[in-house]
Amino acid sequence: MGSRIFALIIIILLMLSIIILQYFEIKRVNNTIGLIEKVKNTLYEVAEKITKAASEDETYKLMLEAAIDLIPNASKGSIVLLEGDNLFHFRTIKGYSEELKKLTLKKEEVYLYSINNFSETAVIKNPNKFDEDIINSDKIESMKSYEALDIFCTISSPIYIDDKLIGFINVDSNSKGKNFTNEDVELMNYIKNELQLALKNFFIQNKLKFMANFDELTGLYNRRYFKQFFARELLKIKRYKNEVCLALIDLDDFKYINDTYGHNMGDKALKLFADVLRENVRKTDIYARMSGDEFVLLFTDCSKDKAIDRLESTRRALYKRKLANTTLSFSYGVCQIDPNEDLTPDDIFGEADKEMYKDKNNKGNRT
Repeated sequence: MGSRIFALIIIILLMLSIIILQYFEIKRVNNTIGLIEKVKNTLYEVAEKITKAASEDETYKLMLEAAIDLIPNASKGSIVLLEGDNLFHFRTIKGYSEELKKLTLKKEEVYLYSINNFSETAVIKNPNKFDEDIINSDKIESMKSYEALDIFCTISSPIYIDDKLIGFINVDSNSKGKNFTNEDVELMNYIKNELQLALKNFFIQNKLKFMANFDELTGLYNRRYFKQFFARELLKIKRYKNEVCLALIDLDDFKYINDTYGHNMGDKALKLFADVLRENVRKTDIYARMSGDEFVLLFTDCSKDKAIDRLESTRRALYKRKLANTTLSFSYGVCQIDPNEDLTPDDIFGEADKEMYKDKNNKGNRT
């Protein structure tokens, strides 16, 4: 009798154990499902925001905040990008002093490079020790002052666009004893892959916007954009009676440069002139490449005399810049827009064009 009761108790305990295990397994599965739903919803929202982001920095901020929010025990983080100087720069940070952005890292100072050459995501269980062993003492002291070493564990994951490494994302935990797990690494990979796609779409959209509004060679606004802008601006000029001048510019002897030195030199001449414009024209003025060697400027809050002074100053600046022992110059024509006259954009361009050819034919006026 006693043995039967004992056996029954064992059976009951086993059944209770199975029920408890099933309960916790169901709870774990439900938690996992809940996390997956949260990840999907969050990444969908982030991808939507990235498509509307105003800048590249905003996209990185959205990526970092999503990763920190979704990975358990994450509290800080950074996105570090490989720049043209072949150094890694802290582009976006959260939970750290902005001073951290002053630091740069060589690839040899990056954990991911040292263990897998940026091939996959990895967990750094003691990031401080790695930093102190690899990074020079001056940088370590700076990182300490920025509280950048106040962490106990890091997930580091490379960021690739079209198989090209652009940087890496670090998600950090400053909770002692809270190490990241293999499940966290899988989650990071999923998050990172989804955000890489969103980031690539952002780059594609930006490129399309650039191609629609900017001249690819010089980086200046193109004819299409300027025409649209000027049509809107002309309405404001007539309404608010602003003092505005439009100037057309044509590089001198551009055909000779192309025929003598080749089109590659002609392209260099156009780029050089575009640089001189940027250096000598106010930020409030608008300028664009119309076609070939023809450019246009819109001087805001500016009389015709002042516009001519600025163009002469720009011409002198261009004259000082040599291109393969060739001196560049340009001709220009200025039309001061009378807000009381019912002039069309074509009328204004036509007047500036006439003035430009007068200048081109009047060689004696050149500096």
